[in-house]
Amino acid sequence: MKQLRKELKYALYLTVHPFKAFWDIKYEKEGSLRTAFILLAAAIVVQIVSFLKTGYLFGSVSINYNFINTIVSSLFLYFSWCIANWCLTCLSDGKGTFKDIMMFTAYSLTPYIILETIRIVVSNIFILREQTFYDMLGYLAIAWVAFLLVTGMLTTHHFTLTRTLVVLLFTIIGMIVIALLIVMVFAMFQQVVSFISVVIDEAVRRVS
Repeated sequence: MKQLRKELKYALYLTVHPFKAFWDIKYEKEGSLRTAFILLAAAIVVQIVSFLKTGYLFGSVSINYNFINTIVSSLFLYFSWCIANWCLTCLSDGKGTFKDIMMFTAYSLTPYIILETIRIVVSNIFILREQTFYDMLGYLAIAWVAFLLVTGMLTTHHFTLTRTLVVLLFTIIGMIVIALLIVMVFAMFQQVVSFISVVIDEAVRRVS
């Protein structure tokens, strides 16, 4: 438990000292996959709470909201990012392992966890005229997470900034390809199931 608290505190340290922190997480064992998964889970929980508890002036909650969809989509984005990044960095001689990628990606979500929690609180306090400040917190969270992802890739894989940005672009393209492949496989699976169902129904009719 003491080690876990230390690693979670180091995630906070990482938000303001990313280059040193990412280096220490990879080479000095200042982080762990366990803490990475805790941060990932925290980010998903915060996203769900944001849907449910954001003030009515700044958000709209559908009565049909299903938190399972949020969990599945979040996990898909996380793992598709990690898989695509790992595939590309293997081809481009990146120094990070799949575990390293999972860790720096999850640790990069720390600003989102903090700032989105603040946004949830202030959304129930602010009036509509203060929406600019509310929106600024959201933009800051996105920019901060993006900066940490770039820094994490640069530090973990020992890339130059230009190479990092190129790999980042192709990682996003890779995520799209993975999504398309999953959709295609799911569609083919549905067709196979439908075909088998038709064959079984026809066989039952002939037997009876």
